[in-house]
Amino acid sequence: MPANKGTVYFTRFYYRGVAWFEEFFRNAAPGQVVGEICEEYLSSPEAIQRIRDYRPDMRLICCLRNPYERAISAWRFYGRNGCQEPTLVRQAEINPHVFFYGFYATQLEVVLSLFPREQLLIFLFEELASDPRGVARRLYEFIGVDPNFSPRSLNERVNVNGRPRWRLLAKVVHKIHERSWGPSRIVSNLVGRLKRVRVVRQTVRAILYDESERSGDWRSSFAEFPPHIVTRYEQEISGLERMLVRDLSNWRAPTSVQARAAHAASAGVATRNASLSTAGKCRP
Repeated sequence: MPANKGTVYFTRFYYRGVAWFEEFFRNAAPGQVVGEICEEYLSSPEAIQRIRDYRPDMRLICCLRNPYERAISAWRFYGRNGCQEPTLVRQAEINPHVFFYGFYATQLEVVLSLFPREQLLIFLFEELASDPRGVARRLYEFIGVDPNFSPRSLNERVNVNGRPRWRLLAKVVHKIHERSWGPSRIVSNLVGRLKRVRVVRQTVRAILYDESERSGDWRSSFAEFPPHIVTRYEQEISGLERMLVRDLSNWRAPTSVQARAAHAASAGVATRNASLSTAGKCRP
């Protein structure tokens, strides 16, 4: 993979051309399997089409996390980097992907309309957390490399949620890191190589963040989700269950939360309809 894990080529830098993209893999050995990691691609139909145009035989790997849990984690991630808004809704107004990245069934339908099912590997975050060795074996078999290989980072936690010790400093470091995912391969690769040095990574984390365990559970945060998002997530979970032929009931909001969301949504529709009806009446 590129030193900085990804290139963001198929979303942000497609205009740079395929030669720019392939340059990231120039040090690969003959016959070596190459690839990248990018959380943006799944949610972008345009990116999926570009990947299909580039390599119709591309193998795709998706790791899916409970959408409610993922949204809360994203909110905390912004907090870790000094950019957290006071509410999840406000965070999503500034960063729409906080909610949008959880529309898995809709996004995977686009993927499966362009790629054969056998070129797509899907596993769940819970599987990665509980059985990293098993997930690694499945992944390696899928891309055609040694399934018995065991990376040093197999049981290492990365991107641990934490609080910034100095909000402004964490924000500046985050912005610098974001900039490194830009069109400069030199800067991107340099930052990526620095991040791979364990002592550097651990030192930066110790200086910038308090990574002590945080109390709370995503199940206690449903009040943070607006009704239309709860309704949409429940629909997406149902679609994903049909797609994967597996039970995802442990992902769902409690029945009471779903009922409140449905009631709020129907009340909103009734209010809008009443407003439209009133607006349509002729004035005397």
